[in-house]
Amino acid sequence: MNAQQHILGCRTLLLLLLPLAVACQSSEKEQLTARQLSFDVVDSLLGPVYEVKSARKSFHPPVGFEPVPDSLHAILREKFIQEVSLEGKVDFVQFFFDQRHSAGLIVSTVRDLNLTTDTTAFIGRYRQAILAEYGEDQVTAGDYWVDSIYVKNFLVTDSAQVRFQLLCLTLEGDALELQYVVPRAAYPSVLKSLESSIGSLKPINQGG
Repeated sequence: MNAQQHILGCRTLLLLLLPLAVACQSSEKEQLTARQLSFDVVDSLLGPVYEVKSARKSFHPPVGFEPVPDSLHAILREKFIQEVSLEGKVDFVQFFFDQRHSAGLIVSTVRDLNLTTDTTAFIGRYRQAILAEYGEDQVTAGDYWVDSIYVKNFLVTDSAQVRFQLLCLTLEGDALELQYVVPRAAYPSVLKSLESSIGSLKPINQGG
């Protein structure tokens, strides 16, 4: 795949981003009733650990998902800014691209959003934006804990793609947003890798 094809592939996935109207807790009741999930993490299906310092969280991208070259980072960041309503809160961090499956992972953060702040309005608008874009029959929402990280998970499926859109919150640091976007035909091949990646989420202790 040459540089032009790489840019076009990344741009296609970025066009799937939803506009985010950032406001500001999933309720304490939701947090208390959310299950602690234990994922079957297969190390051989994961790439190197990736740390997001501002969010104080780390994870492993799926195997084959490589960070885009620095030469493309500025282009993708600019496209991200154009497609997403930032309101000074959402920051693009990194874009991982799997050439084999034409799949992507968009990593961003939401500043000043964590389990100590009121996130009810933000998550409500976030959910409504997804439902408005894809339709209620194509969206499954849930929440769970991975380690000490509270995850609001939105699974979107249609005839073309499967996407996992995760908001990951802890008591400290910014919220981490992970968007895994996979063509429907490739989904069975990468499902275990995606589950392993989500299960690899860990908090980074202050000063770590």
